[in-house]
Amino acid sequence: MDVRLAKALSHPLRQRLLVALSDRVASPSDLAQELGARLGDVSYHTRQLHLHGCLDLVRTERRRGAIKHFYTASIRLEVEDDEWRGVPAAQRGRIVDELVGDLWREVARAGREDRLSEEDVHISRTSLLLDDQGRKELGEVLRGVVDRAQALQAESADRGAEGARGAELGILLFGAAGSDPVRSSP
Repeated sequence: MDVRLAKALSHPLRQRLLVALSDRVASPSDLAQELGARLGDVSYHTRQLHLHGCLDLVRTERRRGAIKHFYTASIRLEVEDDEWRGVPAAQRGRIVDELVGDLWREVARAGREDRLSEEDVHISRTSLLLDDQGRKELGEVLRGVVDRAQALQAESADRGAEGARGAELGILLFGAAGSDPVRSSP
């Protein structure tokens, strides 16, 4: 995460906005209503994210004498390795809270809508005991999974939208509670 992104995400509302715009296009007024925030605050922080290169302006529409702006995220908000170490610890906590909170809200919604019982759902949890090199290599493997998922999305788009369905992919790698770094094997 570079300094530009860290500065752009210095406010909790900006983090929420970037997460909300990560997979869709919306206007500040849509987002204000959805997030229960004041339109003036959402508009200001949306402009700041756009200024910092985190949002793309997709289109504008004339509405009752005003111009309504529609944005989408131009970057992926993700927590990763070397870049992550450059972000102050307090800000890391806020960003993670927002990312994980959004993921859990989507998982809960999928459960309520019975989308977790579809045939192609994959859910797994694996506890591992890894040294620093193993954790680093696993992080690289997971980065590769995300890159491949995005390539599959592009390939799907090239084949046309017919039959395309939305999919959510959430990947977490973190230290286990009470893990003992001295143990040699599970």
